[in-house]
Amino acid sequence: MWSLEIGRMTEGCAFCKRKVPTRGHHVVPRCKGGTETAPTCHSCEDFIHKTWSHNELRDAFNTVERILGDARYQKFLRWLHKQHDTAVFRSQRNRARKPGRYR
Repeated sequence: MWSLEIGRMTEGCAFCKRKVPTRGHHVVPRCKGGTETAPTCHSCEDFIHKTWSHNELRDAFNTVERILGDARYQKFLRWLHKQHDTAVFRSQRNRARKPGRYR
């Protein structure tokens, strides 16, 4: 459900289940043909894009369940649930990812 006041989704995050402001996140990136969206908080979206390339999200991690099942994401969730609800995970681009346009 969209909130007109803040322009964000007000339901809980599909990944961490926290009741924080969310936005529609394409599980498979739009540039790779994705159309399905899931309500995602800023912290989860940043972690997902830091961890996997667009090709990996299209080929291997193309559902919410597959992302949730990954050991790296489980470790992130354990850390995130220890933080205050207002805490936001911010990251730099993964160093293993090549710079430039989507690959």
